[in-house]
Amino acid sequence: ATSLAGLIINGPHFVRKKLPEAAIVSPGLPEHPYHAFLAGSMGGYVVWGRYSGVNYQLILYLASRIIVGCMTLASEKGIPPFSWKRFAFQKSYPIAAAAIWGTVMMLFEEYPNVLHPSLRRSMDEIYRYSRFKGCDTGGMISSRSPDLKL
Repeated sequence: ATSLAGLIINGPHFVRKKLPEAAIVSPGLPEHPYHAFLAGSMGGYVVWGRYSGVNYQLILYLASRIIVGCMTLASEKGIPPFSWKRFAFQKSYPIAAAAIWGTVMMLFEEYPNVLHPSLRRSMDEIYRYSRFKGCDTGGMISSRSPDLKL
């Protein structure tokens, strides 16, 4: 019979094997990768689990870094399309920037309620309320902007 604690600590496919002395993990290091995940999950819940503006910004920052890290790992492991040479960082960055800004602009115009209030306020300030030296373009630079030299 498998106990819940044994399942959590040792994983679902655990079979106790006698490890050679050289294979023993140093104290303080996880024996299995999911041990680090479990420890991080518990620490994240206890330490960072209460909502605050700072905690939220940290979580957003980490989420973006994790996505990039997973894409890098997929590339290193040879998983298509991430491993394709035509998707190298220098070539794919402009596409990613375009997709991200296109998405945020579409959300801002069509579903502003789903954006974080601080992002929505910033977007409102930039695209709705600001004026360029009396220009009536709603903050957007256009060929009608009096100070714009094309």
